[in-house]
Amino acid sequence: MSAATRITAGEWRGRLIETPRGLQIRPTRSLIRQSLFNILGPGIEGMTVLDLYAGAGTVGFEALSRGAASATFVDRDRVPLACIATTAERFGCGERCHTVRSDVAAWLRRSPATVAGADLAFVDAPYRDDELDTTLGLLGAHPPGLVVCEHHVKRRLPERIGALERARETRHGLTTLTFLRRSTQTP
Repeated sequence: MSAATRITAGEWRGRLIETPRGLQIRPTRSLIRQSLFNILGPGIEGMTVLDLYAGAGTVGFEALSRGAASATFVDRDRVPLACIATTAERFGCGERCHTVRSDVAAWLRRSPATVAGADLAFVDAPYRDDELDTTLGLLGAHPPGLVVCEHHVKRRLPERIGALERARETRHGLTTLTFLRRSTQTP
């Protein structure tokens, strides 16, 4: 049994992404995804995207639908990664997708060149996950071009995290999207 969420725009607009039921997966709501990609605009085209704490991969697939070159989906649970692989096959984009079964912080420690070479990293850690600070610190040490963090409105991210600087925040109910850009200044 599974739930589903829809792609909001692009090549696969309206297509369904399956989400396994019974797991602690909270797909990024369509309103949040629309806000994110409206802010990114056509700049998403050709981007290399990291979907961290990927769950069902809704943000990564939304980016691919809107023209991103590739997406790497990182999650520690094999069940949602299998769903991501199935969705990629159904959408015919398997060559543009890479799945990684790993704890996000451990993968970031092992893959600094991949992280620094990415254009966009989307972070949607579980709201009460203490690992978020560690994850953002690791991203700040080897920053991609842009980090977007979805988090609870009560959590305020610092102005600067390593070589990342807060560039923008948008609030949607209890959810905030914080945009952190790679800084050209040394920390």
